[in-house]
Amino acid sequence: MDKALTGAAICVSGYDALGAICHAFYKYATENPGVFNAMLWYNKFENEETQNATKEMFSIIYRAFTMLNISKENSEHLIRTYRGFLEGFALLVNNNAFGNPVSIEKSFEISLRILIAGTKALEGQK
Repeated sequence: MDKALTGAAICVSGYDALGAICHAFYKYATENPGVFNAMLWYNKFENEETQNATKEMFSIIYRAFTMLNISKENSEHLIRTYRGFLEGFALLVNNNAFGNPVSIEKSFEISLRILIAGTKALEGQK
């Protein structure tokens, strides 16, 4: 997954990079549900190795926030928010838990736009 996230951010910057990283995460998680599930339960900050793997994955998003002039503290909050959204949404998709005919892809796009708009509101704040 690290390669997918890093590759998504190449040749783009700012909010385009953040969106590309989120799309890459979602794509990887939904195209590799078994690996994604194992990764979720494996990375629980239980030991140094799993802690480092988890930190490395989300440090990519942290770097994007830093480039957007988001404070360190707000970046920590945002990482939790984006992680909750991305992992939760992918888990729901992977388990066919959206039981209505509304487009799942459109729901993802709307949700991501809302997150990015909220992120923009934190630029330059401490």
